[in-house]
Amino acid sequence: MSKSKSEKKRSNYRNSEGGSSAMRVIAVLFFIILFAVGASMYVNQNSALTRVTLRSETLAEKKAEANMANEDAKTLQKKVGTDTFIEEMARNQLGMVKSGETVFETEN
Repeated sequence: MSKSKSEKKRSNYRNSEGGSSAMRVIAVLFFIILFAVGASMYVNQNSALTRVTLRSETLAEKKAEANMANEDAKTLQKKVGTDTFIEEMARNQLGMVKSGETVFETEN
């Protein structure tokens, strides 16, 4: 009651087919997992890029504001010590007037 040659080949073919289908399933799962990991990395990198871009824009705005303040300070530094600046400070902050000028006060 031994199997004939053709039955043995069919039996071997079925066994190898089962192994082959298991390998296909493993390969498909491997590529699905690989795709999922790649997609996850892509999403994480995009969110990090967005955060960095926003931070860069914020810092660029702060730099522009600091540059403007620096220019204002340089302009003021050039003015300090001049007769015009001293006169302006005396009039505005100390309330002084030149001799011969008349002061008018208004109600605000």
